[in-house]
Amino acid sequence: MDSAANWRSTQGTDPAAGGVDPNAAAPAGSDWRTQLQPEARHRIVNKIMETLKKHLPVSVPEGLTELHKIAVRFEEKIYTAATSQVYLT
Repeated sequence: MDSAANWRSTQGTDPAAGGVDPNAAAPAGSDWRTQLQPEARHRIVNKIMETLKKHLPVSVPEGLTELHKIAVRFEEKIYTAATSQVYLT
């Protein structure tokens, strides 16, 4: 199974897995972001980190710290700009 399919497989309706049903209607007057579990955002940051490490190999701990900062900032920008959870899956 490729890593993209593996990553998506954790996005389900099981709250213990940190996923939310992207097809479920949001309660009236609420933002979909309030239903997204923090663990889901951490998984997205980790996936971004994996991709960055493939393309920008680093050999020192400081480099990994910088890559993590980049991944967090990138995820925050996508999260803020997304108009629905579909953009995050």
